[in-house]
Amino acid sequence: MTKTTRRKNSWRTRLPVVAIVAVVTAGVGAAVTGAADSLPGLRVVPGGHWVYNSVLHVAFHVDGGTAGIDVQAAVPGDPGSQVLQGDTSGYVVGGTRITEFGRSDLTAGPSVVPPSAEVPVGVETAGGPYVVYRHAGRIARLGDPAATMSAGGPVGDPVATADGTLWLPRTTSGLLCRVDRGAAGVSACPVTLPPGHVGALTLVGDTLHFVDTTDGALRQVEGGGLGAAVPMSVTASADLRPAANDVAGRVPVLDPPGNRLYLVDPAAHPQKPIVVDLPPGQYDGPVAGGSVVALVNRSSGTLLTFDAAGRPADVKPVPPEGTSRLVRGEDARVYVDGGQGTHVLVVGKDGKVTDVPVVPPAGKPDQPVPDHPTPGQPTPGQQPGTGSKPDVDAGNKPKPQNPPPPPPRKPSPPAVPASPPGAPPGVSATGGDSSATVSWGAAADNRAPVTSYRISWAGGSKTVGGGSRQVAVTGLANGTRYTFTVVAVNNAGTGPGASASATPAAAASAPKLTATYRNGGASLSWTQPDLGGGQLVHYVVTGTGLAQQTVSGTTAAYSGLSAGKTYTFTVRAVTRTSDGQTRTGAAGSKSLTVPSPKITISEGRPTTSGSCDAPDCAAVNVTMTGFAPNTRYGIRLSSNSTGNVQTEYATTNSSGSLTYNELDYDEPGQTIWVSVVTPDGTVESNRIKWKKP
Repeated sequence: MTKTTRRKNSWRTRLPVVAIVAVVTAGVGAAVTGAADSLPGLRVVPGGHWVYNSVLHVAFHVDGGTAGIDVQAAVPGDPGSQVLQGDTSGYVVGGTRITEFGRSDLTAGPSVVPPSAEVPVGVETAGGPYVVYRHAGRIARLGDPAATMSAGGPVGDPVATADGTLWLPRTTSGLLCRVDRGAAGVSACPVTLPPGHVGALTLVGDTLHFVDTTDGALRQVEGGGLGAAVPMSVTASADLRPAANDVAGRVPVLDPPGNRLYLVDPAAHPQKPIVVDLPPGQYDGPVAGGSVVALVNRSSGTLLTFDAAGRPADVKPVPPEGTSRLVRGEDARVYVDGGQGTHVLVVGKDGKVTDVPVVPPAGKPDQPVPDHPTPGQPTPGQQPGTGSKPDVDAGNKPKPQNPPPPPPRKPSPPAVPASPPGAPPGVSATGGDSSATVSWGAAADNRAPVTSYRISWAGGSKTVGGGSRQVAVTGLANGTRYTFTVVAVNNAGTGPGASASATPAAAASAPKLTATYRNGGASLSWTQPDLGGGQLVHYVVTGTGLAQQTVSGTTAAYSGLSAGKTYTFTVRAVTRTSDGQTRTGAAGSKSLTVPSPKITISEGRPTTSGSCDAPDCAAVNVTMTGFAPNTRYGIRLSSNSTGNVQTEYATTNSSGSLTYNELDYDEPGQTIWVSVVTPDGTVESNRIKWKKP
């Protein structure tokens, strides 16, 4: 079967030819659910993303899972062309021509002129792909059966469900219209919007929703109408721009004037939207893929990715080669094509971005652009003046015939020359005291070794060798935010830069700490130190063998200290710089020795009692320190002749101390002492000899 026969029902024979000049922009891709059997011996390229390198005039297939080039097809096309893929064919859509190529044999067919002179939006879906010319209200289906149709007026951004149904909002008439799979025209406009309301379409899973930007509500499209309004808790504005698909069940909605991204809950009883504050700029997107949402900041030339909770995942510079294109691939990943198609950024499922040079994979040289038969010209195996099959006789055997001469071989294009390196990945910067440390990964060398990296910032620059991955920058002003840009250099030139920012700041000085033993524990206090220009986050407090504490005030306490042990306490201030980096300051320290339990006795004032007679009777003064606070103890008086002369009970104060003068004794010449039983053992006092006889 020849290529011409295989594509005899191609869209190429059905599109009207209209001369135009246009630049094709990003397409909104829906997953392709259909699959076609490949011809015997031919390969079928798996889902992923195609990008057109207009320098080499080659369409390259990017495997999003490996972030690598695996297939290529030489196809004529215009600068800035995008590639859309259908079930069995791919299409290079440019400003002046659209060219089909087989996804199995990777062979290009002839080109035709697009049906409108404006920038189209591409949609990849089952039975497609489609190109939609929004202002002209024209739709072209490039798949089989091919068709060109009128939308009945200008339309907004289209979306497509998994069954191949294309939906479009008709902007001037307030209708939502659909094109069924295989239909020759618009199938119906079953939904009428509320009068005066405008908005855009999005898919949550595979369920169609209308984002009403007039009243800030989300409505499910149900049969021939709209469901109940679900408030988005977002200020209504005609500038609101939703993604074509949800991210983990929430609808990404960009508020360009407010520089905010909202992740809106479409449930009937919605949770509050997740709010992401964006850097100032002009944004493309959002585009959602799986659990990742991406935007391109045109002002800064960066791609920003976020996870389903709105947390930043990555920031990378977009390829510096004209206007980039932010798209969702057939594999539901997000891609950013460079304007010339020489680089593509691949967004992984975790939101991390890989810069992929769009060049032939190793061992797979470029394929030349094929010649195309013209009407009346014989194809290989066909005799002049005959049909597409050779003659056969009654025995079903081919008649002898002279084979046609083989077509002249076209020379292979020259090897792809070296180009400047890619942007260094993973650039980061960490501020220090009047300094910063800048780190990066190895840049793609693009067929010429990286010889050096240049790091530049306001006020200076440094150049280091091609094997370096980090540099220290000194002499910076504390409290000033610096942006460090790293570029790679090879013998072909200087590549694009990647940047990171940091604010140098001095760490906080040491707090002045005091430590007091009280109530069996330590009471700590300090004054706020010099924070070095940062903002206080908290204090970190430690003690020898004790748990670390994090406190916001200037006091802390530890209890349950062991008697007789020395503890060293430290306090450090943790601060945050203006760019969000944290710094841990110098430590203030203080040591404290916990007193051991001690009992001291002495002879006191003369006294008498029923069993203690003058003149030898006197009080025994007892002083206790270092005991457990607020604890009742038994105080036993002993002598060398009597083990327990007298036991009485008393309670220590809050400091674990006690003075007791209620014991008395009257036997001259005896040695006496006091003992107290504690959980850790018996504590005895000093011994004294009572009044010598």
